Amino acid sequence: SSTTCKRANLAVNKHKRYVFWNQNYPLGRADIQTQDMIDVDESGLKIEDTNPNFGKTVSWLRCYLEGEYNHDKKVNCLMAISADRKYNMEWHDVWPQEEGGTDVYRIYIFFRGLLLGWQPTTLGVPFVSRWTNSHKNPMVLNLITGAGHHYLFHAPYWSVDEPIEYVFNTIHTHLLMFFNEIQNLDQLTNRLDEIINDMEGFQKYFFHVGFPDN
Repeated sequence: SSTTCKRANLAVNKHKRYVFWNQNYPLGRADIQTQDMIDVDESGLKIEDTNPNFGKTVSWLRCYLEGEYNHDKKVNCLMAISADRKYNMEWHDVWPQEEGGTDVYRIYIFFRGLLLGWQPTTLGVPFVSRWTNSHKNPMVLNLITGAGHHYLFHAPYWSVDEPIEYVFNTIHTHLLMFFNEIQNLDQLTNRLDEIINDMEGFQKYFFHVGFPDN
């Protein structure tokens, strides 16, 4: 977080943030309707064993004892949310870490399915995709533009401007309610799917970070 904070306040990234919010497309989103925005990002969720009955040190000192962090017990979630009021659209893909990370092939397959999901409801109206800068592969970008849609990148290191970051926070908060029930990756994946499928009204997350209500 300290690295992100430092890089976010570099002059070049502060300028990119200004351009994103105040310039017209293709530089920024000033002339884009909020309902046409799609926000895409990924998150990792892992199971950690804890026992609150025993501690390793006093509360005000850091504990350096190596413990069970279970890095292998992790799932990845690639998700997209729409700000459209009429269609409460979201797309997500969840898979265990052992199947690999979020590589170009997985992103391409995800966007291909996402584009197919737009067609029946949007009647060909272009959407603007907005997601993390790591997804700039030409194959993915050509897939989006070839389908008649657009893409736009937000300023790097400014996660406070990303609606989907707050969606992930909501998901994590709900998962904590089932902390004692989730013992393996299958249970984590099933509960994650249930929480996401029950969510609605994603436009409020766009309003929260500063997108206008239009």
